[in-house]
Amino acid sequence: MTHASALTLDELVDTLKALADPVRMDLLRRIAAVDEMACTDLVEESHVSASTVSYHVKALRTAGLVQVRKDGRNFHYTYRPETVRAVADALNSLG
Repeated sequence: MTHASALTLDELVDTLKALADPVRMDLLRRIAAVDEMACTDLVEESHVSASTVSYHVKALRTAGLVQVRKDGRNFHYTYRPETVRAVADALNSLG
């Protein structure tokens, strides 16, 4: 997803699917609680393996919920609240 101002139906469904997983929601909450979170910190805090974090963060990134910044061999995650606002707007427009 390139921007979150107006989600297509496919983007909305993909984002909702990403949010529907309990592990992803936990990871997203942890990332959203800080300005930026290192992958190593996320693995330590969430008590899941690095490969599990990587798998779920990829889905969050694809859905536009997090942004990933690479610094050498380290990855840092940032929450993108504009995507959640766009999802809320799309759901509120239903009626």
